[in-house]
Amino acid sequence: MANSITENIIWSEGRTKKELVKQTSWSSSKDYSGLSGLEVNAYDFSDEVTCRAITSHGLSYHKNFRIPVDKIEDFCNALMKAKKLMKSKNEKI
Repeated sequence: MANSITENIIWSEGRTKKELVKQTSWSSSKDYSGLSGLEVNAYDFSDEVTCRAITSHGLSYHKNFRIPVDKIEDFCNALMKAKKLMKSKNEKI
């Protein structure tokens, strides 16, 4: 039996006006939708982590991306650098 982990990161819940303004977006050349969060999923036998879009309609299996396990730390570091920049109000870091 495979071991797995699933975590949901949600920043907008439901379809009320108050919640819809919290949504970010997911877009491609053929598609656009409001993004309410991400599901992060991994299995012990895999070499990739899957991130799926959560929209106001729920989990979307058609909107996802994968990160190779050896690039997860790079991805997290890039996010933390972006966070630091935005929290610094664009001052030199």
